[in-house]
Amino acid sequence: MKKGGAHRRYLSLGIIMLVLVAGGTGYVTMGMRLFEKYHLANANYQIAPLGPCGTLITWSPPKTVYTGLYVNQPSLLSLRFRSSTPQELHISVSVPHFTQVQMIEAQAAPAFQDLSFKPPLLDNTVLDALVSPGQRDAQIELHVESDSAAPCDTTVPVKLMSRQYMHWYDPATGTDNSPYLAGWVTPHAPVIADLIGRSAQWLQQHSGSYPGTSSLFGYGAGDASPQDVTNQINAIFDTLQLVYHVSYAQDNIPYSLDAEQRIKLPQDVLSARYPTGMCVETTAILASAAEALGMRAFFVLVPGHVFLGVALGAGTNAPIGYWETSDLNGGVSGNQAHVHGNNEYTSYAAQGQIQKVIDIQYERTQGIEPIE
Repeated sequence: MKKGGAHRRYLSLGIIMLVLVAGGTGYVTMGMRLFEKYHLANANYQIAPLGPCGTLITWSPPKTVYTGLYVNQPSLLSLRFRSSTPQELHISVSVPHFTQVQMIEAQAAPAFQDLSFKPPLLDNTVLDALVSPGQRDAQIELHVESDSAAPCDTTVPVKLMSRQYMHWYDPATGTDNSPYLAGWVTPHAPVIADLIGRSAQWLQQHSGSYPGTSSLFGYGAGDASPQDVTNQINAIFDTLQLVYHVSYAQDNIPYSLDAEQRIKLPQDVLSARYPTGMCVETTAILASAAEALGMRAFFVLVPGHVFLGVALGAGTNAPIGYWETSDLNGGVSGNQAHVHGNNEYTSYAAQGQIQKVIDIQYERTQGIEPIE
């Protein structure tokens, strides 16, 4: 009996030890996983050397700013701050010679708090000033003042990219930037007003090519027929072809990739001595004219390429017509480009290759405004 009792006690102790070891292993594993998640969540944050202010500030300044995207992106950077002694802080962020100074007053406490900053642009010329050099080196400045200590400053380097550069996908944040393409649609640009004026003249001078439509009036009071809308877009296309002599430049569009691509605004293309644009640029020109006339325009994204869509009526369920702007290359009429675009959409849709349709009107409601 004694031997059996001792055996049972050893067995019980062994089971308890196994439970403790398993529990400890699980605790350590869980702790490591939580630490890894914490590390990943804070991987972009850096400690700013602002100790003399009696505060701890961590922030996530970008290394590169795509200025064409900056216009519509929600923030430049975010930071976290706390103070062991509650106090009021005056925190400001700026990019000298690019933005104004943005200052936020905040009540610091022992617990961390979060702030986002997006300083407004310095003026209307800073984006255009970057086009020729393409990029320049700059600094992001962080300034902190408190009631209990001397002001503190720190800076980090940043590369400013021209407004012509699109960064299609940001792997650091998992952000698909393609909706920001709506910023390249600029209906208020002077070159678009000029394009519409010349297109109106072209339509009047060649009315036989656009039967039933005598002017550019968009959807009018909502009574424009699909043929009216089609004729207007055709006339604008023909004006680009035969008055501006815009030519098409082939290029691959790397949607959804961590890639940069230079995309000229309509003003850059139409003000050139020899206007040339790749598919996304020429589509942006036509979309800008359509939006200026009150029409609803779309970018249709397919593998390596983009073409134009325009709602053929004011109603939300109006059919959409399509235009292939690569046809600007060969003297093709707007009507032929329309037939090509419709056939192209049908073909890509049948193969399941419509990657995305960017609705310009919808993106405006999401805060994506024209770059200029």
